[in-house]
Amino acid sequence: MSQLPPAFAIQSARIRSNAPNFASESKNLITNARRIPAQRWEFVLRSKPMLAEQVLAAFAWQAGLKGSHGVFTAVIPYYSHTKGVGSGSPTVRTAASPGATSIQLQGFSGPVVGQLKAGDFIKFGNHSKCYMVLADVNSNVNGQLTIQIFPELRKPLTVGTAVQINNVPFTLRQRGDIQEFNADGRDGRISTLELDCYEAL
Repeated sequence: MSQLPPAFAIQSARIRSNAPNFASESKNLITNARRIPAQRWEFVLRSKPMLAEQVLAAFAWQAGLKGSHGVFTAVIPYYSHTKGVGSGSPTVRTAASPGATSIQLQGFSGPVVGQLKAGDFIKFGNHSKCYMVLADVNSNVNGQLTIQIFPELRKPLTVGTAVQINNVPFTLRQRGDIQEFNADGRDGRISTLELDCYEAL
């Protein structure tokens, strides 16, 4: 699996949460919705302006993904790092089953206020999926805490599974099979590249 190359230096990233539902509306305008137990994160990544040789290197990597066939990982500025203290080497404290939304962790330094913050992304060592922390959480004197996550757990967790809270890599796939860029010869620079992608589940 490839990684987003340094040539594609991310300047901005727009994120979406895709959580589909079945919904219907009756004649009296009452809506009934049924949730599908599925979710993925979707991004539009925009690069910094690059010189011609830089953009061609990034474009060559992008073309090498063969459209939506290839899968890659990317550490995304701001999203991939905790906004909390994030100290210690966290692991799973108690086993959890698919569908769980409350996960007990250990291995943080403690006690610490604001160890993780609402909106942080984390990744479990045996998952390709990234999860979002839903509320600020403090670690106790033993370095333990319990987080609420979104979406619900996709795969089981065993005791001792590592938890990544910084440099969290998203596993992604391009949307669509066509890539393009426009050259700007006026000042020797070219336009930024844009990568529309989503979690590869």
